[in-house]
Amino acid sequence: MGETPPGAREPLDGETLDPARVARIAAEGGRADLTRGARERNEQAARLADDLVSRGESLYGRNTGVGALLRERVEPVDAGDHSRRLLRSHAGGAGEVASIERARALMVVRANQLGAGGGGVSSSLHEAIVRALNAGVAPAVHRIGSIGTGDLTALAELGLALAGEGRWLGHAHPPEPVDIAPGDAIALMSSGAATLGEAALASDELKRLLAGAEITAGLTFTAARANPAALDPRVHAARPHPGQVAVARRLAELVGAAMPARSQDPVSLRSIPQVQGAARDAADELGRVLQVELNAAAENPLLDVEVGRALSNGNFHLARLALVLDQVRASLVQAAAQSVRRVAALCDERVTGLSAFLAGEDAPGSSGAMILEYTASAALEELRAAAAPATFAPPVLAHGQEDHASLAPQAARGLSRALEHYTTVVAVELVAAVRALRLASHRPASAAGERAYDAAASTLPTRMEDRDLSRDIAAAADHLTSGG
Repeated sequence: MGETPPGAREPLDGETLDPARVARIAAEGGRADLTRGARERNEQAARLADDLVSRGESLYGRNTGVGALLRERVEPVDAGDHSRRLLRSHAGGAGEVASIERARALMVVRANQLGAGGGGVSSSLHEAIVRALNAGVAPAVHRIGSIGTGDLTALAELGLALAGEGRWLGHAHPPEPVDIAPGDAIALMSSGAATLGEAALASDELKRLLAGAEITAGLTFTAARANPAALDPRVHAARPHPGQVAVARRLAELVGAAMPARSQDPVSLRSIPQVQGAARDAADELGRVLQVELNAAAENPLLDVEVGRALSNGNFHLARLALVLDQVRASLVQAAAQSVRRVAALCDERVTGLSAFLAGEDAPGSSGAMILEYTASAALEELRAAAAPATFAPPVLAHGQEDHASLAPQAARGLSRALEHYTTVVAVELVAAVRALRLASHRPASAAGERAYDAAASTLPTRMEDRDLSRDIAAAADHLTSGG
């Protein structure tokens, strides 16, 4: 999707939301606006629900209980109170409160999904979500409580905040409370919006970080005087995975016509396109899955205005998202492990021809960048823990009525943690690569490589004596996450 012009409102149309737009609204302070079509689709679904209930049809969660209580009937006179009770009873989250950015991402996703026209909340509640977004506030929602069959606790906490019973985060005044209409609770809660919001923010960050990791690998390749034959387009045309081909092309642009020091390099240098390309492919697949999920009518029941029916279904189940999130985290472990080996290569005088551990020449026995390999290895082990598959043991709940779950929320939180540790690994490699190029007698042989080196080097201290490198790592991490 193209970027919205500066100062313009970001449209929520129920059809075209993508991770970048979620980030612009939730994390970068963009303002949102429901399109006319999104409003109308939600209103039509709400009218259909009211009509079905008025005709005496059983409509899950609106005039019935939920979960194992679905056979319990709710009389029309109690419908409004039933909706408020559902919000109160499901607001049972635990653990830390989500960051403002993640809570706002939840609101962006849910407002947009309702615009797809499958849920049908009251117009006042739909508009209230967007007003809260544009006020710059977010509900206090807990991160633990969902297993991937709808983010019930977080969305219940959002509903209570909108109704004036919950807590808001942020410095702006909270929006005026809105009435909870009959049926609003089930229509609001029937979504994985918190999981999707977290995954969308992580996907947007992942895209920037992988681009930075590719540039960092190119600088390492140059510093180690690796053989550019490994980047030859004929090699990758023989095995044309899209990510591999793209990464090889990017590295070739950065490295240029460099003179190699060896005919064949260690695998961590020779197979960068294959490994970083796999991570790029996994990230692209995550983007494709999110493009569907962010705009999906995933409510149960699905209000089908065309045929005038409410369809019981399992669209709330986020198996597809959970599986691709597991895949992305696994790909980051591969990429990070290779990055750690490249740090070791840069510290090895037999590979670079430079001083051992990239030490300065001010004093014999200087340790130089020795500690960087340890820090990168420690971050890699944290990343391995965050990358453990989340999808292997779905629970059974609600008297067996809810007998399978995707565990996508756990997979999404795992990706957020994994990105933190992967950033550290790549930042360490960037510090080592810049340090090696400063000690070397050669520079990148291409204009693109020279620009990349200058941009990174300008953010890092130049002193080579033994000193605290923590600030260097932090500065490199900021450079990577900012897209520098």
